[in-house]
Amino acid sequence: MDSKRKIREVWIFTSPKAGSGAGRGEILRLIELCRAGGLTCRRIDNLVELAERVGEADSLPDDVAVVGAGGDGTLALLAGKLPPGSALIPMPMGTENLLARYYRYSRRAEDVLATIRQGDAMRVDAGRANGRLFLVMVTAGFDAEVVRAMHLTRRGHINRFSYAGPLWRAIRRYAFPVIDAEMEQAMPVSAPEKIGVGTKGRTTSSGALERKQTVRTSGCWMMAFNLPCYAASLPIEPEANGNDGQLDLINLAYGSVIAGLRYLMALPGGRHLKRSDVFRYQATKIIWSSLSRVPYQVDGDYAGRLPVQIEVLPDHVTLLRAAN
Repeated sequence: MDSKRKIREVWIFTSPKAGSGAGRGEILRLIELCRAGGLTCRRIDNLVELAERVGEADSLPDDVAVVGAGGDGTLALLAGKLPPGSALIPMPMGTENLLARYYRYSRRAEDVLATIRQGDAMRVDAGRANGRLFLVMVTAGFDAEVVRAMHLTRRGHINRFSYAGPLWRAIRRYAFPVIDAEMEQAMPVSAPEKIGVGTKGRTTSSGALERKQTVRTSGCWMMAFNLPCYAASLPIEPEANGNDGQLDLINLAYGSVIAGLRYLMALPGGRHLKRSDVFRYQATKIIWSSLSRVPYQVDGDYAGRLPVQIEVLPDHVTLLRAAN
């Protein structure tokens, strides 16, 4: 449900390393505009300061809005540290800014101020992976290995070209181990003729897909989406919905660089979703595990090695709808 909030105080949480560093002057511009417009404005540069500001409060006042000036990882981190119901506004400063692009947020100070003044509050789902909040996705496998390599070598600001070295190393070295997935309250989304191939899903006598208590599947690329977004705007799971109380899991079964290229080439038009080695589910709880050391990433940030327990948090985050 949407609702209007009268904002009188603005906190701007910044991530010094987010993205390439471009557009940072918009933060100072936003502070100037807020203060000129009679709003109390505070800049917060680290989590310690944020924790001190929040204190022991179970909620923030309805007249306080928090601007997250950073990328998807910064937004997820911020949402995980704020009390539920806090009004959050993305100010995209990261490399991909998937959530901001999906909901059409701008980093222009004037646009952010318009959202503070006019934006309706809307609730969206979030996910949690081993206790860490995410807003867009969590993945395990090859792409997470690229993110891990970037994490180990990163020094300051990055852009898309910064991933070239880690990507090349992953192409040469990653072994594509098998990942096992176990899902609670899962519903297969794949076509009925594909159900049962490498899974325990099945159809009812009427052909409708049936939700099972537990479903298991295995593959070499595992991805769970809260929103239908991925780096470089790749449409991997186009039907993910951040307001349905579900996570959308996609399992790309075959593991090799050649298989990855075939999946990539099939993305236009959603042709990959018709492949017999691609399995899709909706679930509320997911566990990924592997006999090998497989990395996973949340919202573009390296988060650790499997196993990982993932769950959906319905209506967990409150955003002020973009006014631009």
